[in-house]
Amino acid sequence: MKAKTCSAVLAVLVLPAAWSAAWAGDDAYLEFLWATPPKSALARAEAYGFTLEPAQDHRVCVAALTDWREEDVLTIEVVDASGKLVNRQVHEDFRGSKRCYKAQLGTTGTAGEWTFNVYISETLAGAKTIEVARTLKDAPFYAQGSRPYVLGRPNYDTKIPASEYIGRLVWVMQVDAAGSVSAVEMESAEGAGNRMRERAIAAGLLTKFPPDPARSAHPLKIRQEYNLSTQ
Repeated sequence: MKAKTCSAVLAVLVLPAAWSAAWAGDDAYLEFLWATPPKSALARAEAYGFTLEPAQDHRVCVAALTDWREEDVLTIEVVDASGKLVNRQVHEDFRGSKRCYKAQLGTTGTAGEWTFNVYISETLAGAKTIEVARTLKDAPFYAQGSRPYVLGRPNYDTKIPASEYIGRLVWVMQVDAAGSVSAVEMESAEGAGNRMRERAIAAGLLTKFPPDPARSAHPLKIRQEYNLSTQ
């Protein structure tokens, strides 16, 4: 007799439009990426944790939320869990629109909650924290569970006018024992979401979960919802 396997479907946090993640009053938006996305990628891998392993290619992305002046200069400071300044980067090529830079973490900082401070012409414009571990194996965010440590996010489709960027996408990810997404199924798409189905599938395949051997016998399915917004 063939054994049956059951697939659990769990709802995870709703993925909001990118800009809504900025704190009220901030003049800059920050986003962390697990790795550099290829050019013309349909999606990107948003990171909920970094590691100090030299082979990693983590990125910090910045966008100004206020008008950019020609004389403005972007500075990124990286502070480790002990409060020590690990790195200070000055980017004179930044012109306000979103750009991603290598997260200069080094390898000797204190593991824990790190802070990225963004300054525009020496004035603090935004800050964001992220858990940084010595290695992925030792990372708290890599513990067994159904919460991803990398969440795929659909990239904005520039062919969709900003005024029409309203809608919703829901996709279901099948997660294997290693924590990789082996398949993505579109469940629903509304409004502009109908034009972003391929991006949603690409986002699902980028998502990474902690490993769990139990999934070999009991496949896991995770539902992800993405609300588009002009905000």
